[in-house]
Amino acid sequence: MRALNWGTFSQGKSIIMMLGHRSNDAVVTICQNNSRKSIEITSINKAGEELLGYVSTDVVGQELSSILPPRIATMLTEYVEFESGANDVGHVLAKVQSFSTMDKDGREHGYLLKVVRAEASVGNSTFELVLQDKTGVRKNVALREAIQESFRGHEVLDPKTGLPDRNSLVKDIELMGHYNKKSDLRSSFAILQLDHYDELLSQYGRPTCQEILSHIAQISKKSLRPDDVVGFVNYKRIGVLLMDTSLESARMAVNRLRWQVAAAPFVLPDKTGVGLSVSIVICRIGGRVGDKSVLESCDHALETLGAGAVNILTEV
Repeated sequence: MRALNWGTFSQGKSIIMMLGHRSNDAVVTICQNNSRKSIEITSINKAGEELLGYVSTDVVGQELSSILPPRIATMLTEYVEFESGANDVGHVLAKVQSFSTMDKDGREHGYLLKVVRAEASVGNSTFELVLQDKTGVRKNVALREAIQESFRGHEVLDPKTGLPDRNSLVKDIELMGHYNKKSDLRSSFAILQLDHYDELLSQYGRPTCQEILSHIAQISKKSLRPDDVVGFVNYKRIGVLLMDTSLESARMAVNRLRWQVAAAPFVLPDKTGVGLSVSIVICRIGGRVGDKSVLESCDHALETLGAGAVNILTEV
């Protein structure tokens, strides 16, 4: 078990900020260099090479327009202003209808596009273009809808929080393990534990602590994707099942939750704000921990850490 310390991530309006890639996403990284008035490809991952039909040496260092059809290349020329401090290429690309690229033979191929702001420096802004094949996406969506229907078939709600109960989460994990073996889906499970529970219980009472746990669950639901599951584990813990995402992306997603909880105090009826933090244990479904033991293993890891462990993220 190892502790991890991750940075913060935020969400913008037009550009999606570090929401976590699906396990089969292709990623092309580009840099808007305002001083040179260029939009250059700086990297492409393995999935991107396979999807677009280029190897890294074909495109890295080249202008993005070199792999775009004329209509999109012209749009970039007309709307990206390259002013000092500007980072508008992300906003322009996010508005492109029917995004596509050109292969080596000049044929156009359409993809679903998500634009992710990666980093910025003086005069430069870096973005990740996350591309998904439309046919593959449709199949993946159908599979995830089938999984959600299966979840609902065995779901029992906790009466106090209205969340899927512990036994439902156990069944969800086992079902995801089954689908992981049958498809290229990847998934992870994490438990968020409310820190300083005993102190909060002593000061505010059990009903307020239940409301605080529901508050954390709502933050989780808003932050995670619609097909991820947020459920009730016990009086101070909620569980989150993150579907169709790599363990690395799942870590980033739950780490973002850790900071979002810290940034959103629970407001008492007298308008007093109660500062909160959570400690998190994450585990890959289908990994070295058997699927039937994932939730129990996360539970045990938190018990082992003890009350002194506060605001941490660790992996089993």
